Amino acid sequence: MPTEPESSPPAARSSRWKTIGVCLALAVATLLIFGQSVHYGFISFDDDRYVDHNPALEAGLSFKGLAWAFTTNLTKLSETAEYWEPLTLLTRLADYQVYRFQPWGHHLTSVLLHLATGLALFGALRRLTGASRRSALVAALFLLHPMHVEPVLWLSARKDLVNGLFYVLTLWTYAGYAERPHWRRYLAVFSMALAANMGKPMAVSLPFVLLLLDLWPLQRWPRGDGVRQAARLVAEKLPLFILTFGVAALAVVVQKDIGALDVEDVLPLPWRLGNAALAVARYVAKAFAPVNLVFFYPHPGRQLNVGLAVTAALAALLFSLFALGQWRRRPWLTVGWFWFLIVLGPVLGLIQIGDQAMADRYSYIAFIGLFIAVVWQVEEWLRRFSPPTGARVGWALSTMAVTICAILCFRQVRTWQSSETVFAHALEVNPNNYLAQYNLGAVLWESGRRDEAMRHFNEAVRLRQPILRKLMADAEAAAQRGAYGEAIPRLTRVLLVMPWNAELHEQLGNWLALDRQLGKALAQFDVALKFRPDWIQPRVSIAAVLLADGQKQKAENILRDVLTRDPGNADARKLLDRLKPPTPVP
Repeated sequence: MPTEPESSPPAARSSRWKTIGVCLALAVATLLIFGQSVHYGFISFDDDRYVDHNPALEAGLSFKGLAWAFTTNLTKLSETAEYWEPLTLLTRLADYQVYRFQPWGHHLTSVLLHLATGLALFGALRRLTGASRRSALVAALFLLHPMHVEPVLWLSARKDLVNGLFYVLTLWTYAGYAERPHWRRYLAVFSMALAANMGKPMAVSLPFVLLLLDLWPLQRWPRGDGVRQAARLVAEKLPLFILTFGVAALAVVVQKDIGALDVEDVLPLPWRLGNAALAVARYVAKAFAPVNLVFFYPHPGRQLNVGLAVTAALAALLFSLFALGQWRRRPWLTVGWFWFLIVLGPVLGLIQIGDQAMADRYSYIAFIGLFIAVVWQVEEWLRRFSPPTGARVGWALSTMAVTICAILCFRQVRTWQSSETVFAHALEVNPNNYLAQYNLGAVLWESGRRDEAMRHFNEAVRLRQPILRKLMADAEAAAQRGAYGEAIPRLTRVLLVMPWNAELHEQLGNWLALDRQLGKALAQFDVALKFRPDWIQPRVSIAAVLLADGQKQKAENILRDVLTRDPGNADARKLLDRLKPPTPVP
């Protein structure tokens, strides 16, 4: 981190060839480390739902495919996408168009998107600050930080890459707008912000980050009593606030409609606030010591360590007050710290979506703020040395930081080789990770290692037993009053941890049939037969659904097979009698 004089934006401090050299070095390092992934497969944790053999992707870049990308979860709900994320879905359609369902091609696209975001970050920071070497170091830390392995290697997280790329491009275009404000340049900023939101509705923080950049390095905020100027800067962002909050509201609605926001399972606000405080502390810790990274961090729930949570909250508050006090002398600390907090804010679990306490992918844009704060602060400290000494110490620190990140990143990439390595690594870190227990069990089951799988399944049930009992009770109560829209998602969540339970699959199939979701009901009966091939009841249920759907011949064939297996089956006999033509009245 060699000392480097400040320069006013957007002056370029490096020659064209030096800039090209930095970009090449960043590209080579990124491709060497993340390039391993072209030999990896899909992960059986959402990849099998959103990527691997997703039937919607088979339309490719056709009119049908484009229509699906832009309308799904906007005008109609779809289980083949998480949010309204048309640009992310376009990248998936393009991958299918070129690579079909060959995982290496999808991984290559993700690596290239990550590289493009890192290079764009280098360009954006250079234009904003004029500090080329520091901008290059921040870009290197961004590209090689182990916490960023998850959004690159987990193909279901493609949305984080698309959002990240256009988020950074928004910052770059905003630097040009701030230099010479014009409506055409503002339109470019708005377009990039829209694209970021069309990648993933997590760009709600963008207008706030742009206001931070107005403070530093753009220095557009008034130094004295400039209320009117400050109000003008806020008003300038009003279209962006409307855009980002509108897309974020749509995302909340979609998550509620697909059952991710189950009000019965939402923790009281104090527990959510406590986990948010702990999560902030853990993110900071993992920024500096990125070890024990896993695909899922279980939420502590009511077992939250209150003392640690209060300590973390006080620490975050004290540092926030300190950072605010530095806004004149060291504005990069103010901007960097609040960038980190603001970007993380929507995903700290204050609005509870899912059961995770935190996630590596949420750090993708947030850590840029921390990197800026640290790199610029160390630069200030190095200025206390003589220029030659400061330069040598700076280069040593930079080389050490990037090298450590690269080594840890390389190792973290290797944990994503397959579904089994991902889940096994998570259990090495924390054996009480119930989702890793279940997912590893599912992988082992599919590979024929049934005894090993059952051990992991049973451990997952043990870890989640209190919650499973409550979900079952709530599901039964809802079904008894005919509220199948409430009962079905609760029983589905139970089956996530107990996928081998044929009786629950059969019960879910019956509820789906009563809710007129006949196709899904048939699928559940098929799963029940997978685990209990000789069971008669699912066959009778399948015949009943086929009969309700008007497929009489198929229903009759199944019923006759049932009566061959179990001649005394009264339910099958009644259904078969319904198929007989009525006796004519003489």
